[in-house]
Amino acid sequence: MTCMEARRMITPFIKKELEDKQQEAFLKHVERCADCRDELDIYFTVYRVLDTLDSGSHSYDFQNMLEEEIRTAKRGIIRKKTARIARYLLIAAVEALLLFCVCTGYELRRGVREGSALHRTVDG
Repeated sequence: MTCMEARRMITPFIKKELEDKQQEAFLKHVERCADCRDELDIYFTVYRVLDTLDSGSHSYDFQNMLEEEIRTAKRGIIRKKTARIARYLLIAAVEALLLFCVCTGYELRRGVREGSALHRTVDG
């Protein structure tokens, strides 16, 4: 991601409008790029000051607020990835179980057919 792309995502990140992949790429970029991180700090502070004035809140620790926002976003990304992986594993397990049941059913039917032919030969 370029700095220009990252800077275009600052406001959507603050407003929580980024999609998961965009957010992940954005957070990786601002972790490595001090200039974009500074830009994020400035925009975040401006947005929060305006929110504080509108809401009457008296919380002015904007740096910690931004850090918490980033931690929350990262936890959300990890949680969604974990859920996606768990879903894929569950689907794979169900498919394996279904395949096992089909193969077992086939073997049982084949065994019954062969057993009845064998039974007739012995009795016959």
